Amino acid sequence: MSAQTESLHYYAKRRLDLKDIFSRVRGGSSLRDIGRVIGCSRSAVAHAVVRLGRQAIASHCAVLAGLEASGTFVLDGLLSAVASRDYSSHITTLVDASSEMVLAMTHCVTERGGTRTARQQRRIQAKRQVWRPQAGALSDAISLLFHELPRFSPLASMTIDFDEYPLYPKLLADDLALRWYASHQLLRIRRTPGGAARTTANPLFAVNYVDRMIRHRLKEHTRESIAIGRDSTMQMLRMWIFAWDHNVNQPHRVKPARAPSRAEAAGVAPSLLTVLTRGFYSRRVSLRSLVIPESMRRIWLSRLESPPTRRSITQFSSGPSVPAYALRDLACALPQAP
Repeated sequence: MSAQTESLHYYAKRRLDLKDIFSRVRGGSSLRDIGRVIGCSRSAVAHAVVRLGRQAIASHCAVLAGLEASGTFVLDGLLSAVASRDYSSHITTLVDASSEMVLAMTHCVTERGGTRTARQQRRIQAKRQVWRPQAGALSDAISLLFHELPRFSPLASMTIDFDEYPLYPKLLADDLALRWYASHQLLRIRRTPGGAARTTANPLFAVNYVDRMIRHRLKEHTRESIAIGRDSTMQMLRMWIFAWDHNVNQPHRVKPARAPSRAEAAGVAPSLLTVLTRGFYSRRVSLRSLVIPESMRRIWLSRLESPPTRRSITQFSSGPSVPAYALRDLACALPQAP
């Protein structure tokens, strides 16, 4: 053990200003753009983003231990792209309706939908010979989110709001825990048309607001943008950087001037948030006595499926490597509940 063992810079060949990189990622800058500004390579910035993303996940798990959720949850999917416009990435987000705090996210890759030109169809057929998305990936991702939902409201009544997407009711009915909630009259389901006015009176307002902020702040999710994420794991690490900033750094409401953060509005103790934010850019958060949900564990271990960046079998993106110290940190977490 040394003074560097628990440092966020541990085993880093070059120390960068992580606070500055966090701010630039949250502001929508690409990795290559950040590298040009601070004078380093894109890969050096990517390594820093991986550290910050894991730190955001670990800090979020610590926050969840002291969370008092309202019991009303909003669920929705965000459609983006990864590797190329021929592959859609579906990011399903679970938000606490009262505080607008992001609780969990899942990711999956599917083929491009909609009408295709003949040229696009030929290109997609050629890509299928090299790699194709896993069948049922979207259903698996949504099911995983439903499986993790009861931990935010243990043995208490809950209300789930989502739009009229046909997969939601079927997958919700397939989840054993949620069936138990429903059989004991502890579960209420509300469906709202996606075309309803996106006002504060809309039950989906909280997740619609989060969706708008993601589109606004993260360059790769801006509609009709030429900026596309190269790798699924890196895409979700940047999403968790956004989520940590959204939950803890940004005020729940702009007015009054001293408005609490969304995590505070969700019942998290300010003293815990102070400890986490004070050492966020310097000391790795310990995972001892914490449970890491499977959706976050997959990101930590770079186990998200990602298409090749080029149409060649040698151009697969395997995601960021997982160093030994990150595996040891994860081994300290509590085992997941079945």
